[in-house]
Parts: sequence; structure tokens; C-alpha cells
Amino acid sequence: MKPVVKALAVGLIAAGVGVAVGRMLAPQPKPIPTEPLGKLQYGNELFAKGKLLPPPVDEMTRYTLETEGQKPFAIVVSCSDSRVPPELIFNQGLGQLFVVRVVGNIINEENLASIEYAVEHLKAPLIVVLGHTQCGAVKAAVSGKHLEGHLPHLIEHIAPAVRYVRSTHPHLKDEALVERVIQENVRYVIQNIYQRSAIVRKHYELGKLEFAGGVYHLREGKVEWLKLPEMLSGNPAGGKPKGEARNAHH
Repeated sequence: MKPVVKALAVGLIAAGVGVAVGRMLAPQPKPIPTEPLGKLQYGNELFAKGKLLPPPVDEMTRYTLETEGQKPFAIVVSCSDSRVPPELIFNQGLGQLFVVRVVGNIINEENLASIEYAVEHLKAPLIVVLGHTQCGAVKAAVSGKHLEGHLPHLIEHIAPAVRYVRSTHPHLKDEALVERVIQENVRYVIQNIYQRSAIVRKHYELGKLEFAGGVYHLREGKVEWLKLPEMLSGNPAGGKPKGEARNAHH
């Protein structure tokens, strides 16, 4: 082999080795979780960083959902606030989330029935209750001011969380009080769903359903996952915690 050709060949081989080594040493992309709560956490990380992946909203997805039906992997009970769209903040597309939205992320007969439908007939394996910072409904419940129309009826659903926080944390005032009530309202709603729905309890006790609760922070774009009572912080049937679903509550 001629010296020039030999040198070129050696150089190309060295360059190839260098590229291969570089790929091996480069940070590997984080694998997308397969657990329902893990998927939501992963999607929220992308949203908070402004690195959303294109969600499935194409024509084939729409055709499949029409012909084969929906199979959402999570039920999200969230506030109607325009700043908190669950599909967007979790980077999910058509047919992936069954969303129940009402101001204050409260539970009444109608949206409890919606949850039961998704659990019993769609077999959704996860219920997430999602509050958010600066929630106007919670602020109104904490203030105790007179409200017009049907608003007092709605605010009454948040009153138990307000009473609980005032009794257990009497030192909290203003924004700190509101922040704590937002968290406790999430926990209260989860307990309410569990206690009031025999359908939900059945699926939970069979190990087919899990719960999670979080607070979405408007400015940061991140969901803070809350610690739940042990009986509701995972799946009781399988013995071992189920990956992200149990570890996420901190």
C-alpha cells in the first residue's frame, strides 16, 4: 500500500474509532417509562424544559381511535383553569388521557360517575388528582368571602380541606395557608373518590388501579408529586411497589 493511501486509511480508521468512542461516552437519552405514572412524569419533564415530543394526533391515530375505541392509560382529575391543560403539561396526545376537569378539581356525583366509567369500562389503571398553584377556587374557599350564583356550592366542596389545615396548621397565613390547602384538597379528593366509589375500591383492591396526586406549579411548569396515605400510594395486590408509581410520592 502506498504511504499516502496507507496514512489516509489509518486516519479514517482512527476517526471511526473516535466517533464510536464518542458515542459510547456521550450521555444516553433517558428511556421513556412504561408505567402510567412514569409516562406522565417523563412528559412533564419535557414540558417544563420546553422540549415537547410531537404527540400522536395524526390521521392514522384518529382513525384507530374511531375504529378500535379509546384506551387511556390514566384518568386525570384537574382544575378547569386555562393554564393547566393536562394533555399539554404531560405531553400526551389523543386517546391517552381521560380528563375530568372542574374548578377546584373537586368531586361531585357527575364527575365521580365519569371516573367510574373510565375505570370500569375503559380499564384505565391510574387515577391522578391534580391541583395547581394560585388556584382561585382554593383562594376563595380560604377567604370565606361571599360569592354569587352557584359558586358557594362549588366552594363548599373545598371547605373540608380548609378546616383541616386550619386545625392542624393554625400558624399558616395568606399564601402559605393557600398553598397547604391546595395540597390537602388533592389528598381529600383522592380519599373522597376511594370512599365514595365501590367501583374504584373494587379495582384498587384487585390490584388493577393506582392513585397519585400532584400540584402543578404555574411558573416552573413542573408537577410536584405529593405523598399519599400508604393505602393509596400504590397498588395493594402485587406486594412490591410498582416502579415510578410508588417512588414518585415524596
